[in-house]
Formats: sequence, structure tokens, C-alpha cells
Amino acid sequence: MPAMTNPQPEAEPSRSSAQVPPKRPSVMPKVFLFLGLIGVGAGILYYMNSNRQQQAQQVATASFRTATVQRGPLEVRLRVTGQTSARSFANIVVPRLRSPEGGGGMVVLKLAPSGSWIKKGEVVAEFDSQSMKDHLDDTIAGLRDKENDLKKRKVEQELDMENLNQSLRTAKAALDKAKLDQKTTEIRTDIDREMLKLAVEEADAAYKELLTDVPQKLVSQKADMRMLEIGKIMEDQHVERHEDDLKRVVIKAPMDGMVVVQTINRPGGDQVSLAIGDRVGPGQPVAKIIDPATMQVEGAINQSESSTFRIGQEASIGLDAFPGANYKGKVYSIGALAVSGGRSQYYIRSVPVRVQITNVDKKIIPDLSASADVLLAREQDVLVAPASAVERDGEKDVIYVKSATGFEKRTVKLGSSNGTQVAVLEGLKDGEVVRVN
Repeated sequence: MPAMTNPQPEAEPSRSSAQVPPKRPSVMPKVFLFLGLIGVGAGILYYMNSNRQQQAQQVATASFRTATVQRGPLEVRLRVTGQTSARSFANIVVPRLRSPEGGGGMVVLKLAPSGSWIKKGEVVAEFDSQSMKDHLDDTIAGLRDKENDLKKRKVEQELDMENLNQSLRTAKAALDKAKLDQKTTEIRTDIDREMLKLAVEEADAAYKELLTDVPQKLVSQKADMRMLEIGKIMEDQHVERHEDDLKRVVIKAPMDGMVVVQTINRPGGDQVSLAIGDRVGPGQPVAKIIDPATMQVEGAINQSESSTFRIGQEASIGLDAFPGANYKGKVYSIGALAVSGGRSQYYIRSVPVRVQITNVDKKIIPDLSASADVLLAREQDVLVAPASAVERDGEKDVIYVKSATGFEKRTVKLGSSNGTQVAVLEGLKDGEVVRVN
């Protein structure tokens, strides 16, 4: 351990010297230090506040969807929905026959397959006609009976006329004999002369009566023959009707084209294509022959939009059955009058429109759900912005444009719009980012 030492007593100040008070330290360095600390703290607070504001602005900016304004083409289109059909077609329906069995149903014996190609004059459909053939045989037999009755009556009338003529000749001969006998009155008695005179008058009356019977007989026979002839004509027409019915049960194609078989509803609600063996009624559609080169989309538009449509406008066509397929078309016809939408939509009027498909292929058949986007207007080299970025501020259109501090509001002048995009004529530049609502 180190040795312990006693402390020496401090020397007392000399009392002889004058007492001077101790020197106080300066306060200026402390003030500067304090002000410096305050400045540093204020700078730290400003930096933190500025950082928070920037973060808040970034979060606020990131919470909005944005889009870039670009220069390019803008197309204004309007969609027409409807179904496909053929402009050139022929309906094949069950014939309305004039036979007693014509009002009932008929059974399909032959039917061209759906989707097959058929030429003009080939058989499309044929129906069972055995009962009509049996009835036609009976009708022809009835016609032969009418013809035989007519021939028989003609012979009978000729015999009656010959008998009448024979009676007429006999009466003439009797009259001539009575007149000859009357010439011998000079040698006869008065009584004989009177008898001869009465005989002449009687023979003359009989002869004249027979002469008047001849025209009446001729008229009667002519009327009788006319009745038989009318009966024969009616039977002829009866036979012709059934022969025509037999021709009509075999339906031939009136044009070249593709066969589209119609569908029917089975018991239970199933919808199937018509097939051989099915029973059909008069006037029922069986099939349709179409020209695939004339396919079109039939739809309707609101009458307020009809003024923007013109014949020949381009269209882009889509089919619900083939989502990936896209076809070109053009407006072929526009209805002249607006039609109502039925009882439930009586005051809503629409105008029928037909859009022709220009690049048709074999997949397109009638009655497919389709849509046609008709090109109403096209603008080249314009600034295109999303229509959802435009807001209405009083009577002005404004768009919020992204800047370094957030979004700034700008008044813009708009051009055409297709519902999803809008042309900006003034107020924006190419490449600027806008806020999308």
C-alpha cells in the first residue's frame, strides 16, 4: 500500500493585499449554443414535416388510377346487336293440300341434311302421300264413271231424237195422205168430204205439235248434257287438285344454296332439329335454303341514334358462338320508319338496321347471336384521353394532370368521344399522365 501523507495546510492569502472579487464567465457562448440547438431542432422538424408531406402526397397520388395521354387515331363506334340471317334465301314449308287429308299432319319421308349444299331442282323434302294416292285412285274411278255417264246419256239422247224424228216423219206422212184423200171430195158425199176435212186438220195439228216438241226436246237434252258435262269438269278438277297435291309433297330446291333445317320443340321442352319420321302440319317451316355469300346481321337502334347511320359505313362484327372470330361488314340498309318495342315498351321506338358481312365463311349460319360495331366517325392524329378522366366543373370540362406535387386541375376543350376515349383538342400535351376516376 502506498504510504499515507498528511496534507499540508493551504497558505492563507495575504491580508495586506487588496481583496479583488472573482471574475464571472461570459454568457454569449451559451446564447449562441442555445440558438444553434434551436435551429438544428427546427431544421429536423422541417425535414420530418416535409418528408411526411411528400409521403402523404405519394400515398394520395398512388391511391388514384392514372393513364397516359397519347396522340393517335380515335374511332367512334356504335354497337348494333341482333342475329345473323341471309339476305338471299328460300323458305321450305309444309304445303297446304286440298285433299280431305290435307288439313291434317304429314310424315317426313325425306329431308336434306342440315348444312349440306344443294342445287336448284334437287329434292329438299318429301312427305308421306300414300293416303293421297289412294284417294286419287278413287277420284279417278269417279271421273271414269262421269265420262261413261256422259257417253251413255249422249247415246240415249240421240235415240230419243231419232224416235222423235220418226214420229215427225210419220205425222208428215199422215198429213200428206189426208191431203191427198181430200182431193177426191168431188166424188164423195158431203159426209165423206167433212170426214176428210177433219182428218186433214187432225193430221196437221198432230204434225205441228210434233214440230213444236223438237226444239223443246233439243233444249232439254242440251241442259241435261250440260249438267253431266259440269259434273265431269268438277271431277276433272278434283283429280287435277289431287295430282297437284302429289307433286307438292315432293319439294325441290328453288335455288342453289346451303340447307338449314328448322328446329321443333319435343314434349318436355327439348328443342331439336326436324328429322325423318316427324309429323308436321300445313304451313310449318321445315328448312331454309340460304346463299352464304349474302349473310348479314339484323338488329335495331334507338331512333335518336339513327341520324348518325349511313349506308356503306364500315363495321366490325362478332359472333357469340365464336368469341375469337372477327368479321368485316358494312351497313346495307336502314329502316325508314321506327317501330315500337311492344306493349311493355310502347313509347320506345327503334329503327331496324342490316349490316352485311363482307368476309363470310362456312361457320356463319342463320339465327346466331351477333353484334356489329359500326364506325360512325374517325379522327387521325389527335390527343386521346380516357373519358373517365374528364370531370365537369360548372360549365367547363376539367382533367387532373399529375405533377411533382400531386394533381393539378386543367380546363380542357374536348372533341369526339366513343364512350371510353375522348379527343382532347386543348389543355393537354402528349405523354402527360392524368387521373382516371
